[in-house]
Amino acid sequence: MTALPVPADLAHLVAGTWVLDGGLVPRGLPQPAVDLLVMPDGAYWLAGAETRARQGALPKDGSLVGVRLRPGTVAGLFGVAADEVPLAGAPIEAGQLDGSVTERLAGALALVRARAGRCQVDERVRIVLAAMHAAPGAPVDWHAAQAGLSERQLRRRFGAAVGLRPKSYARVVRLHRALADAQAAVAKGERPNWAAIAVRSGCYDQSHLLAEFRHAVGVPPTTLLADDRFLQAPACQG
Repeated sequence: MTALPVPADLAHLVAGTWVLDGGLVPRGLPQPAVDLLVMPDGAYWLAGAETRARQGALPKDGSLVGVRLRPGTVAGLFGVAADEVPLAGAPIEAGQLDGSVTERLAGALALVRARAGRCQVDERVRIVLAAMHAAPGAPVDWHAAQAGLSERQLRRRFGAAVGLRPKSYARVVRLHRALADAQAAVAKGERPNWAAIAVRSGCYDQSHLLAEFRHAVGVPPTTLLADDRFLQAPACQG
């Protein structure tokens, strides 16, 4: 996977852009966001938010181009609730975009830019998203109270905006927080203190953290640290 820069004028709508080629999806953390994809044949697809790392083969006839949308934006940009976007992806009617990887990425960003003016994010969901990244271990009822919503209202509005239940989103955020902390330790020449990282990430203890990684990725976090193919993207915020 190759990560590419996001234009400054789209940073409030786009969390990242990337290109994938080769035979298989590389191993990495699940991404709790909807992706706008441009297939090798130029067709536009939307793929749903993940709670487990995506597996499977990539298209064989060219590179896959992706624009990772910030949580809460897909409905405003494409008129579809995030929880209606299939995890496996589905085509959308937005024209056809032939050309090189660079041209397809530019076209996808132009599509988002053309629709940016109509995109409104649920403000209460945005508040909860920010709070989850600040305190990923906080319970859902606390987040609901902070946003002035009941738990039921939060689940409904969060699912439509983000594509996941609040609890599921927070679980993925904890994984990203933990791995980022571990990478920071390695970068300083230190050995990650997984017990401390687990607590800072909102898990009960180290065993809980390891169980979450095995559930979501199928391997412990140390495997991702050692995997040269792994690309850590920032966990998406609203």
